[in-house]
Amino acid sequence: MTQLGTISAVRVGRAHDHSWSGSVVRSAGLKLPVEGRVSLGPLGLAGDEQADTVHHGGQEKAVLCYAAANYPRWRSGEGLDLPLGAFFENATLDIPGWDETTLRLGETWRLGSAVVQVSEPRQPCYKLAKRWGIDDLVVRVQRTGMSGWYLRVLETGDVGAGDTVARLADSAGPTLREASVVVQGLTDDADLIRRVLAFEGLPTRWRPRIERRLAGGRVDESARERGPAADR
Repeated sequence: MTQLGTISAVRVGRAHDHSWSGSVVRSAGLKLPVEGRVSLGPLGLAGDEQADTVHHGGQEKAVLCYAAANYPRWRSGEGLDLPLGAFFENATLDIPGWDETTLRLGETWRLGSAVVQVSEPRQPCYKLAKRWGIDDLVVRVQRTGMSGWYLRVLETGDVGAGDTVARLADSAGPTLREASVVVQGLTDDADLIRRVLAFEGLPTRWRPRIERRLAGGRVDESARERGPAADR
């Protein structure tokens, strides 16, 4: 077992209608810190919700994590001074040296008393940009790779701020960044694309998208990145 760091904060949120950037946006992304212990089950944290259950939540996206170290990088590299929790995460993690470039799909952790597995990198949607009034924020998240990532729950338990994050089992899978650039079509590296496709733990719904891109096809990401056409 390798200790990676600790949980800085655990956050949950309920779905509400928000007035963001001139639009009414229904979102559960405004997640607030919780004091004390929170139960973590197969579908996520007790008290947490998703407004769009088609694209968010479920067993493969039970917990959204974000590296605390990314926040100063946003300030220094992108000029964005955003508060902790700004990226709609459930768990802000203080794990020095570990982020999207070093963590791998399929590695298993102990998070508090629960056992979890890194399931996929987060692909943010337009609501994040609406929240902060930064039109190109989704594109900037994808370009920088500071996206956050999801966990699936293998053994239920409870978590709280200050808990240890420890790796129980490593993985030979691609890094979160490698998987992300492949699924988003940000690389032409055929060897990397094939390596990501070969990973057995790759989200099933990703395979057709990646195979289409490998064959030279186009995948329309405009609705995810910019929202409904009426709101653009």
